[in-house]
Amino acid sequence: MRPDSGPDKNRTVIYIYWKDNHVSVYLDTSGESLSKHGYRKIPFLAPMQESLASALILSSKWDKNSHFINPMCGSGTLAIEAALIAADRANGLLRTNYGFMHIKGYDETVYQQERKKAKEKVKRKLPFKIVATDNAPKAIEAAKQNAMTAGVDHLIEFNVCDFAETEIPDGNGVVIINPPYGDRIGEEDELEFMYTGIGDFFKRKCKGYIGYVFTGNPSLAKKIGLKTKRRMEFYNAKIECRLLEFELYEGSRKKRNDGVEE
Repeated sequence: MRPDSGPDKNRTVIYIYWKDNHVSVYLDTSGESLSKHGYRKIPFLAPMQESLASALILSSKWDKNSHFINPMCGSGTLAIEAALIAADRANGLLRTNYGFMHIKGYDETVYQQERKKAKEKVKRKLPFKIVATDNAPKAIEAAKQNAMTAGVDHLIEFNVCDFAETEIPDGNGVVIINPPYGDRIGEEDELEFMYTGIGDFFKRKCKGYIGYVFTGNPSLAKKIGLKTKRRMEFYNAKIECRLLEFELYEGSRKKRNDGVEE
């Protein structure tokens, strides 16, 4: 009979792959997946995987020293990951159990020393704003609780409002939006107006920033009505998606006959 110790991964997990006369044995020294950063106790509708949110941020042109604006924040994953990155707060600080702790030879003293070093690196204040908004009060409440669990609630400004009414601070930075794209929430026809509104919002309120839209619906992306600077491929579970980048200039890039930019 095939042995099975159950689904729990709170100790050292042993994986065995057996084919014909050959067997491979693996020790999982992590335990629970490292892609789960451990702070999202209250998910909202269609939550984004924490590791995916982090990858999107690191793929953007955010310099970690300018404003980070996240309308349609949902359960706050993008804003929380941005705060963790900016504050240099290791995700592993939220965990108290790893698979390697249950392997013979584990040295608790060494682990605690490394953990202390990671804690000492954490920044307590940021010289810029991280703003997260959503029109659903329950989403903002969930985002606040998740940020508190992550230890970064003091670094994020949360507001209940429509995405188009999000206050954009003076200066520069990035605005990143993860709108629904018709696969799980809403139908495509109903979302066209929203995507058109994102383009209007970028043009009207976000000049001087770099805009990003993460979507798995190419036809809806065209409704934004702005020329993309970059298109980066990602997968949200099995859904092929794109992170679209838009440079939002202070004025038109067209030049007049005398060569002056308008």
